Amino acid sequence: MLKSDEYLRRFGGWLILLIAVLYYGQYYRSGLNLGGEGGTVAVIAMRLMEGQLPLVDTFLGYNLMWFYPVAWLFELTGPNYIALRIYFFAFCTVTALMAFFIVRRLTGQGWYAILVAMGPLLVPGMMFRNYMGFLAVLNMLCLLNTFLLPQKTRARQWVWTAASGLALGLTFLIRIDLGTFFSFLALGLAVLYPLRPGGEFLAQLKTGFLSFLVIALLTIGLHVPFALDAQRRGFGKEFSDQYFGWIGLVKYLAAQKIEKTKMTLVGPPSRTIKEKLAAKKTPLPAPSGPNVGLHPYRYKRSAMVILLDEDYIVRYFAPLHAPSRDISLDDYLQKRNLRTIFQHPDSEERLFAAALYLPILTTLLFVLYGTAIWAKGLFRRDTRDWTDGLVILTVCGSALTLFPQYFFFRPDTPHLSEFMVPFTVALGVAAFILWQRRKATLPSRVLVGGLLAVVALQVGVYYSHAYPKESAGTIAAARKRTQELKAENGVHVFLRKKDVEELKGLVDVILANTKPGEYVVCYPYSPTVNFMVNRPSFEYNLYVDNAHDVSNFHGETLTKLEKFNPAAIIIDNRDINQTEESRFRSWASRTYRYIRENYEYAGEFRKQEVYLRKKGN
Repeated sequence: MLKSDEYLRRFGGWLILLIAVLYYGQYYRSGLNLGGEGGTVAVIAMRLMEGQLPLVDTFLGYNLMWFYPVAWLFELTGPNYIALRIYFFAFCTVTALMAFFIVRRLTGQGWYAILVAMGPLLVPGMMFRNYMGFLAVLNMLCLLNTFLLPQKTRARQWVWTAASGLALGLTFLIRIDLGTFFSFLALGLAVLYPLRPGGEFLAQLKTGFLSFLVIALLTIGLHVPFALDAQRRGFGKEFSDQYFGWIGLVKYLAAQKIEKTKMTLVGPPSRTIKEKLAAKKTPLPAPSGPNVGLHPYRYKRSAMVILLDEDYIVRYFAPLHAPSRDISLDDYLQKRNLRTIFQHPDSEERLFAAALYLPILTTLLFVLYGTAIWAKGLFRRDTRDWTDGLVILTVCGSALTLFPQYFFFRPDTPHLSEFMVPFTVALGVAAFILWQRRKATLPSRVLVGGLLAVVALQVGVYYSHAYPKESAGTIAAARKRTQELKAENGVHVFLRKKDVEELKGLVDVILANTKPGEYVVCYPYSPTVNFMVNRPSFEYNLYVDNAHDVSNFHGETLTKLEKFNPAAIIIDNRDINQTEESRFRSWASRTYRYIRENYEYAGEFRKQEVYLRKKGN
């Protein structure tokens, strides 16, 4: 008769699936974020369905497969907000299932695998960005099985190798930065594979080399149909350019930080990066091709500006001309100071700051521990030590691919929750290995007890902060949301009574004063408004705030307003980056004043100011 844990090992995946359906089923129609990524994905998917060229006619920000599956979904269901939510909840479910399979494979424990998988299931990360946790856990699963976990047959080993190549290719096609990080991780595992104790070096060298070669070839092979399609349709250069652009952003921001440090230590340099860039600045060539002129933004050549010089800069979300203002990390959403954990009078602020910084300590400790036992296994030729250490480093490395975006660029709950999806899995794996390696000696007990205490603190702090937050993708979205709002494109959602009244007013005003096909433009960004009223925006890039190059925003915006004559303009004056300067009325004061003087104010609905085109215009 099977023991209870054997039942959980066999059927735990089905249990996870059932829990996911019951859990997500309680709030898949709850909440509506006007500035959220759901509206952006939906609007861009509709543009692709209309035949607009990605990266040329419409800005993406991410790669093609972030959006095309949604366009294909809409081909089946029609543009539908609830279908979009179900699509992303499906990714949350698959991610939790993969977490279960990883932990079950590494620990042999059914109950423990379910426990760890419940973390990413209950807090799946910001809605409509669930690709992120999915990709990190997917690559973690494939790389572990390819390089570190023994397979029953040689054929099974190569199946996992092929899966790693396809997973990496898909990762690149969704997020190029993650694909690059995982490429280095795969390369590192291939290089270390020949050093595995208990095997013949040359044979393992051959296997490691061939494994990485297969991964690389399948990654490239998966791109071939997309590259050929892009070339055929006229955006081949834009498609290829983006693979190098994000590196420029990292290089520029790193150089900026280094320069600031140098100025602090030794004084100002003889020539600044900005001066060198200005000297090298050259105009971008005009585009050519069969689609020129079909869309007002066809003349925007790429999703980013790349100056391929000694110092080059990528404006990933910038107007696509040579920038006249430096981008600074200081322009992005700023982190709480480390002192906030101990000194802030608000307990919620202290908890949030701790949730932001604790992963650094936890990761550092486990990376040091993993490196130590891997090195011990290498020198003592102990397969268990070698494998355990590298498993810890691999799961931590997989999670760290999501670390930069939350810690350096958007240190908020939504992006932290994305990182914590794979990091929760990594913590579960590392904690189990640590527990299994405990010994009866006092030093071992102190080490194990201390590290497990850090894990417990990390988990407790994070889930105490994130679980009550709707922005982390949790069931908190259903809290007090009992009134239904119905709008265009399947926006049938439950909200609080006050929100329903205000958003219904917003929808009614726009629909009553605009016609299908007329432009509605939202500043700085509220793409969900366009989707829920089924009115297009003429903006190539749906997102702009004071972290962009806005030096020419006023002149460019006036030109576009005169050209496209939008029927309505929506203004969101929230402090987007939690500073007064990040309010639209602050960084775009001239544009804001122009809109107020030349359009009729129709009211404010859920912090969205509505301005209508004057009659006769």
